[in-house]
Amino acid sequence: MNEVELHPVHATIPATDRADRAPTAPAVPTVKPKLVVLRGMKVGAEYPLYEGKNVLGRFADKPVDIDLVSQESVEQIWCSRQHATLTFDKGAVVLEDLNSLNGTWLNGARVRAGQPRPVKPGDVVQVGTVQMKLVIG
Repeated sequence: MNEVELHPVHATIPATDRADRAPTAPAVPTVKPKLVVLRGMKVGAEYPLYEGKNVLGRFADKPVDIDLVSQESVEQIWCSRQHATLTFDKGAVVLEDLNSLNGTWLNGARVRAGQPRPVKPGDVVQVGTVQMKLVIG
């Protein structure tokens, strides 16, 4: 029998990216704002904000995006059916009162209907008796 000598074989391993290909830009992190309840029946509850207008209030005859009916006791309801809006557009959040009966508050200052106010991370929004902090996650 013939004995065959085994020699190590050197192979070229191709790179995973071609050197002439332009590097791709890193992914832009998506901003995901949410409201976290500080004061209400369910402290710690989170409500995500979606792109565009988010209506805060109590779902009854008109739909709302953030339903606060479970946050106030049935004996003491201060939140209007359509109380306020939080508009999330291009990374910015703006709060506006919708002529609510008991008012909308931002960091303890009243927000009047027709006078939108920018909301920054850490700011506290109050609707009725419910206080929520804006968090960017």
